[in-house]
Amino acid sequence: MKKISKRLRKILKENAEFEKKAPYNFCDRWCQRCHHNKQISCQLYLDEFERKITCIAYGKDEDDPQISENVLEAQHRDFEEKLSELADETGIDLDCSDSDEGEIGCEEDFEFEELAGGNDPLEKTARNYSNKAAIFLKEIFNEKTRLNQKQEYDFETISWYHQLLPAKINRALTGFQEQLKEDYISLCDAVAQVEVCKKAIKESIKALRKIKIFFPKQQRQIIELVALLHNVNARLELLLTNI
Repeated sequence: MKKISKRLRKILKENAEFEKKAPYNFCDRWCQRCHHNKQISCQLYLDEFERKITCIAYGKDEDDPQISENVLEAQHRDFEEKLSELADETGIDLDCSDSDEGEIGCEEDFEFEELAGGNDPLEKTARNYSNKAAIFLKEIFNEKTRLNQKQEYDFETISWYHQLLPAKINRALTGFQEQLKEDYISLCDAVAQVEVCKKAIKESIKALRKIKIFFPKQQRQIIELVALLHNVNARLELLLTNI
């Protein structure tokens, strides 16, 4: 992205501040690969860790519904208070009230087209990639190919992100739709989801290029997958230029 608008620059700055308080709103949900410094500041990770420890202490299964319910209730009780405190610190208007003339606010007009659910070209391309990636992964594992540690890491990367990508894009597109209703918070969230998608694309392309060297029979598939990812990334960049 060569040039960004004043609105997008403001959103990215606000999101960076928000991420310090609530990193789980800006992550790919892959806690195992998250840096320890971010883990210990992430309430979602800490709650999940506490739930596992509690289950172990009481000799219960990690998926025990009662433990999960208690964790969710505790999160909900704290959410409103934390969100209000964050709004005070960052100056974000959660009520989307009128802004001063010349400032970036909720009342500004937007020109995004209304997106029919599931019919947006970006979402279609992402689903196409996800389906083809699933076939690629299935073929490799059906052949019971032996993988070394580095190859396993790369295949795990593709496997994780090929499902996450369409889900995050759907959430981002929903947020961009909401700006038609002058919902600034949803727009900020949409930008955050785009950033997660861009990370997923970058890491997936890197993994596919490494895998390509060792799997000559699948080179055609891999080239197509990389091309689809570049297509998705270009469409995401186009979305951001319209902010």
